[in-house]
Amino acid sequence: MDDMAEPWHGTHVLVTGASGGIGGATAELFVAKGATVYLTDIDDIGGRKRALELGSRAHYRRLDVTDETGWQAVTAEMEQAGHLMNVLVNSAGTAVKAPLAHTALDQFRRMIDQHLVGTFLGLRAAAAAMTAGGSVVNISSLRGVLATAELGAYGAAKSGVRALTRVAALELAEQGIRVNSVCPGSITTEITAAPGFAADDVEAYVRSIPMQRRGAPAEVASVIAFLAGAGSSYVTGTDLLVDGGTAAGVRTPKFPTQKA
Repeated sequence: MDDMAEPWHGTHVLVTGASGGIGGATAELFVAKGATVYLTDIDDIGGRKRALELGSRAHYRRLDVTDETGWQAVTAEMEQAGHLMNVLVNSAGTAVKAPLAHTALDQFRRMIDQHLVGTFLGLRAAAAAMTAGGSVVNISSLRGVLATAELGAYGAAKSGVRALTRVAALELAEQGIRVNSVCPGSITTEITAAPGFAADDVEAYVRSIPMQRRGAPAEVASVIAFLAGAGSSYVTGTDLLVDGGTAAGVRTPKFPTQKA
């Protein structure tokens, strides 16, 4: 698997959270490269619509990533169809934005279940299915690298994803399975439409990003494809930040420049 023309024929990809956002962009890119892609989500309407738009190599299957039997069913169906999974992208998840003192216990547990438990079950499924080796890309977050006020539950879960990634990389290397994580920063997706984000001064936040803009899902998808392909064949157990330079350090704010 590399970036030559049509390099992904014979590659069978499972993407969670694929009805939109980063997961949807990733599924679109893999199909464009020639892979067979199973788009999974709990948004049946969005997932089926996306798969239909992507054509005959795209297949939608409902999957709640916190359901162990659901993982078993999807991977078994892939195998029965002759599509033995060799790339997994763990992308499903949402966000809860609230101070810790105002985060309900069920909200905290939901973040752990969606992001951390879902990734754990995906890793177990990959370990069983990828008998000929493969690549797993877990979607963590810049919030799992840099502590962010009001994103404690989300950040804790995403930090856990990074830890699981490294452990899995160590344990699965002998099976020829590479495991890496991508840590997106501020990306234009549906996640910021969740409750709690409405009061954010997005323009001020964007000015704090060294590249002075938010990222696009397609930009994250291209990094995921790199980590899944032969161009990163000696890369495992690492975190790759896609954040416009935010985690690189601190920039001193300047007064606005007056234009004539």
